[in-house]
Amino acid sequence: MSVELITLLLVATFVTLLILGLPLAWTMGATAVIFTVGLFEPSTMFMTMTRVFHMMLNYALVSVPLFVLMGCILEKSGVAEQLFDAVYVWSGRLRGGLAIGTIIACVAMAAMVGIVGAEIVTFGLIALPQMLSRGYDKGLALGCITSGGGMATLIPPSIVFIVYGMTAGVSIGDLFIAGIIPGLLLAALFIGYIMFSVWRRPHLAPAASEEERNIPLKKKLQMLKGLIMPALITLAVLGSIYVGIATPTEAAAIGCLGAILSAAMNRRLTWVVIVRASYETLWISCMLTWLFFGAQAIIGVYTLAGGAAFVRNTIMDLPFGPWGIIVVMQIIWVFLGMFLDWIGILLLTGPMFIPIIVALGFDPVWFGVVYCMNMHISYLTPPFGPSVFYMASVAPPDISVTDVYKANLPYLWLTFVALAIVCAFPGLSLWLPSLMSR
Repeated sequence: MSVELITLLLVATFVTLLILGLPLAWTMGATAVIFTVGLFEPSTMFMTMTRVFHMMLNYALVSVPLFVLMGCILEKSGVAEQLFDAVYVWSGRLRGGLAIGTIIACVAMAAMVGIVGAEIVTFGLIALPQMLSRGYDKGLALGCITSGGGMATLIPPSIVFIVYGMTAGVSIGDLFIAGIIPGLLLAALFIGYIMFSVWRRPHLAPAASEEERNIPLKKKLQMLKGLIMPALITLAVLGSIYVGIATPTEAAAIGCLGAILSAAMNRRLTWVVIVRASYETLWISCMLTWLFFGAQAIIGVYTLAGGAAFVRNTIMDLPFGPWGIIVVMQIIWVFLGMFLDWIGILLLTGPMFIPIIVALGFDPVWFGVVYCMNMHISYLTPPFGPSVFYMASVAPPDISVTDVYKANLPYLWLTFVALAIVCAFPGLSLWLPSLMSR
């Protein structure tokens, strides 16, 4: 059987199982088993098991549950409420200050939590009612929370970077540092859009009340107290990686300890918080692990059938040049992002795309940042759009999923703009990592 026919049958089987409602991990695993048994001897399954076992020995994988645990503890210890209140008080004099404060709070929270769903749900419960009660435009309020929360894919310490680093075989520390400037660029574009929108149409965000504008400086400074420990945690995690005194896994352990101390200082360190954070960590880690298993299995059998070489040769033979190939890869990601989540896309395409971009002379660290920005796009695009459904789950009953999709459109286009800038100027991603190597 030709590799072209195998590719068509594999894709058809994969898509059919997804449409039938089988979870992504089981879809990948079942497809792998079907094609392994159909194309090779049953004993070939041992090779698949070896691939999975080899992946599970990757030390960097330990950092995933540690960063998830750190984020879960911080999320449940009241940090988000303190963060939003403090940022709002300091940006309250600006028209649209609540929306601007939400973007800033999302960036700060992403650097501590790094879980998209947790950010959007948390700020949807905290910030959305406050904006709507003050007369903010519905679209402005929904869009800033949904798109701002999605930046957790890019702002370190991002779980997406960890899995990409394992897949690409590049330094996770370099990836974390590489995401800082592009993440801040994206946040700046969002804030600039909000400021321009409310300047052009002031009715979108009524000015703050006199009482809110005249909050004493002493009270503003007092509200920053609760943010000292989370800020120290972020600096400890990223700083220890940047100066080279800790690996990402060790930095994650430091972050977990800091999160526990922060919860204790906020008087939120209860048995219930620990149990809920541990349960959520277990759930997320198990989900990721099964996805790893399924992806390793399907990529293993496809590679054994000659599929990886077929994809590599097909893409390399495209008459578009190196940058055209990069664009084609991103079009594939955007399309897949309409139906699959980020980890499925990465584990399916990464092993085939990364050798190609290395052969073309592109930096895999920069390519990791490009991938994360594409995944931010996937969080906002229909029909899957996880961020949209997170937001809709906590929005008032009169707000529909369609309303959230419409609210996201300006931020979606701005993400494409930021992506184009990062592609055109790779130094935005690679400058800080280059300082680490000196």
